[in-house]
Amino acid sequence: MATVDALADLTGLDKAAQLDVLRRRMATVPGGRRDHAPADLPPIAPPERVERVKPVVDDDPEPLSAAGRGKTLRTMPVPPPLAALLPRRALARGTAITVTGAGSMLIALVAEASAAGHHVALIGQPRLSLLAVHEHGGNLAKVHLVDPGKTDPLDAASICLDGVDLVVTTVHGRDVPPTRARALLARNRRQASVLILTDGHMPGIDLTIASTVAGYGGIDQGRGRIKSITLETTVHGRGTPHRTGRYTLTSPTVGETGLRWTPAPADDLTVHRPVAVAQ
Repeated sequence: MATVDALADLTGLDKAAQLDVLRRRMATVPGGRRDHAPADLPPIAPPERVERVKPVVDDDPEPLSAAGRGKTLRTMPVPPPLAALLPRRALARGTAITVTGAGSMLIALVAEASAAGHHVALIGQPRLSLLAVHEHGGNLAKVHLVDPGKTDPLDAASICLDGVDLVVTTVHGRDVPPTRARALLARNRRQASVLILTDGHMPGIDLTIASTVAGYGGIDQGRGRIKSITLETTVHGRGTPHRTGRYTLTSPTVGETGLRWTPAPADDLTVHRPVAVAQ
């Protein structure tokens, strides 16, 4: 009967080598527990010294797949006026959003996402100013313009969802049928992207963002140059209570770079005049 004394001396081996020897001895025992184990165990030589291999670092890793993005990046950053109104201060991936009203909010969303390295597809958005996106700090190298032509913009959006993080599309003011909406929203959730609808109506939308211009700055006495605008933004949707906030977007002064968002009090007395007067 084999006893502990029959085992080879393991004191000269490190912990890893001792475990390896013990595992190899256990492997020689056929079956489970037995009353009589074989006495003739094969001789075991000390394991050879193994040189450590440095891990290989991939300097140019492959981009994450949609499923990978969904597991590692759960949200997408938003501009300060919107972050203050959202419970997670960001947009959850896989959600569909309607953006209406002042175009500055949509421009800020595109700029914030592209600046963070996310790819953005603009489908049928000829009036969206790329210069304004750049002024908001956006990365135009991440922004892709798609002219659907006579193709249904929802077909183009469905294709873009396969590889683009933020897809902004129009439906030309029409209502999307429920069956079509369910298929598109399911694809958006599966690809962990964010879908933005700029006009029209689609059932199943997760969040609605509406912005209006509350005032302008820099046009005292009805003339001058617009230096700031104040937006009043309202959000509501599933899991998001109805909230309203007011922020002022100010152009940079001498020595500053980039536009600046600052909270505006509810009793802000910024002059609110039609744009035609300011011109």
